[in-house]
Amino acid sequence: MPAKDQYHTAVRQALLKAGWSISHDPYAIVLPERFLYIDLRATHFEQQRVITVEIKSFELPSPIEALAQAIGKYSLYRAALDLIQNTDALYLAIPSRAFYGIMQETLSQRLLQKHAVHLLVFDPDQQEVALWHP
Repeated sequence: MPAKDQYHTAVRQALLKAGWSISHDPYAIVLPERFLYIDLRATHFEQQRVITVEIKSFELPSPIEALAQAIGKYSLYRAALDLIQNTDALYLAIPSRAFYGIMQETLSQRLLQKHAVHLLVFDPDQQEVALWHP
């Protein structure tokens, strides 16, 4: 099992507060050659939606390194979900300071667009969803 991100509990609580039920923590993807684990899978029964969520704290020594790792992992998980024909919406959960920081830069905006990244922006102190983007 992979280590949990420092904000794992905050994102889990934010989703619960927003009316989501956590069905998997973590969500295992079984491929012929290996297992992968996405942090959470959640269901919102009223909206009839199921999502998978990868959590990133953006706490690496460099914001660019954190961005590269987050986009890379998001792309890897999107490809893995496609391989198993899972159509869940995949979200990258990031703290609000990262969204209003590095994610507003031109390079980040281009990467989000190019990789069609869905963001779940959360407030780590309040443990609440601040924004769904797009």
